Amino acid sequence: MTAITRVGVIGLGIIGKPIAERLLKAGFQVAVYDVRGEPVSQLKTAGATTCISSAEIAAHSELIISLVSDTPQTDEVVSGASGVLKTLRAGSIFATGSTLGPASVRRIAATLAAKGCATIDMPITGGYIAAAEGKLALMLGGEQAAIERAWPAFRAFASTITRAGDVGAGQAAKLAHQLIMSVNIMALLEGLSLGVAGGVAPDVLRQIIKDGLANSTVLQVWEDMGPRWKGMLKSAAPGLPLPNIRKDLHSALALAHELGLTLPVGSLASRIADAGTAIGHDDPKI
Repeated sequence: MTAITRVGVIGLGIIGKPIAERLLKAGFQVAVYDVRGEPVSQLKTAGATTCISSAEIAAHSELIISLVSDTPQTDEVVSGASGVLKTLRAGSIFATGSTLGPASVRRIAATLAAKGCATIDMPITGGYIAAAEGKLALMLGGEQAAIERAWPAFRAFASTITRAGDVGAGQAAKLAHQLIMSVNIMALLEGLSLGVAGGVAPDVLRQIIKDGLANSTVLQVWEDMGPRWKGMLKSAAPGLPLPNIRKDLHSALALAHELGLTLPVGSLASRIADAGTAIGHDDPKI
């Protein structure tokens, strides 16, 4: 099997755009598509081929990386009026970095397999800082042969790549990760609230925690990521799209229900996030 040289990226948000940039720097021929014009124009200046649909991306690419928000958007990327199924080439690979849940990604993989396209379930963690530095972590689900073929492209933007199992296993790993991370964030906010109320300055308290057993990666990147996470934990009016933390908690609980598991801590964390009561406790101004 020949090496992949042509990669398409669909969805140029805070993770997708730096991934496309890293692929360009690594020497891949990169085609890009997003419903927003600004990141597309910026990547065109950097050397990418710009496309006007997911179908056009598929026509250009051996490896298609989809980085849209959720299952409905991924379904549109795959099966919509201008989806990749319209122009997909047999032997291509579709990698979805979205958090969809195991059942959804397996359904999408079956649809693509009928066209001769392999699917790699490719959830991502690390955030936009790691994306810009090429240090994302990938948890992959899929056939070993497809993963090996896509591996050089993945290495352009990820420093840690782990095969979790078959398609769907990456999703299960990501939801487990997100559950633990979300509980960590909320526990940190409550602990900071307690210490600050007791008279400890926030920066001093954070250093004390870093020096103890309560230290975590979440705390290490708090200065950069904390405000964004707190924004995700704010209450929102019904009908608005769920921020990632709340969406992923809901998805983790849904998977637990399918598997017959009870997650009491996760259930409580989800209710706290939905109520919008887990924000701002380390700084009275936020």
